[in-house]
Amino acid sequence: PVGTGVGGDTWTVEELAFFRTLDTPMKVQDYIDSIPMNQEVADDVSLSALECVRQNHGHCLEGAILGAYILGMHGYGTLLMDLRSSPHDDDHVVTPFQWQGRWGCLSVSNHSSLRYRNPVYVSLREMVMSFFDDYMNGKGERTLRAYSQPMDLVDSFGADWWKERGHEGSRQIAYKLDALPHNRLFRNSDLKKGLRGADVFMLRTTVDQREWFYPKNADDEAKVRNCNR
Repeated sequence: PVGTGVGGDTWTVEELAFFRTLDTPMKVQDYIDSIPMNQEVADDVSLSALECVRQNHGHCLEGAILGAYILGMHGYGTLLMDLRSSPHDDDHVVTPFQWQGRWGCLSVSNHSSLRYRNPVYVSLREMVMSFFDDYMNGKGERTLRAYSQPMDLVDSFGADWWKERGHEGSRQIAYKLDALPHNRLFRNSDLKKGLRGADVFMLRTTVDQREWFYPKNADDEAKVRNCNR
């Protein structure tokens, strides 16, 4: 069943009609790029796809699952992938898809570098490695370490995975993603000694630059939650 008008516990007729117009990954990314960043001012939250639209904001996981829902309407699957960082940074979640046999992904980030990947990659690992040099924490340290295999949301959580209301609607999705086996990017720990951090120019133009700035009511705890996003 669907509702009409604004709000409610399911998609409205108007929302579904709009989602049907987003019939390519490029259009879906344009849409989720327009949604303000969830700065989690009050607390650490994990919204469902429906709640992301209802509250009109989303961080990387929330944008990824909303993107997965819309891609699923158009036959691209409802996939998520976890990019795992070192303990000195935050993980990142993307929405992988295939186009003409090549991999790309939707991606929501407050930084310019961890964004959409065009579907030109032969393998998932190749696509993940395209994030490596730009995956940095607030100190400019390169922190990407591993990635999960794609998880299908319908297979894992059933057809209604997208609709839970409240602030914890995608928390179980996050937990399951984190628990998946991850593929390490390199096993030789000595390689980490050769990783060069961001230079002054990159710190200023990539690491410190944000699309969505902290709202005026953001306290120090909220800024800590968002320092690497």
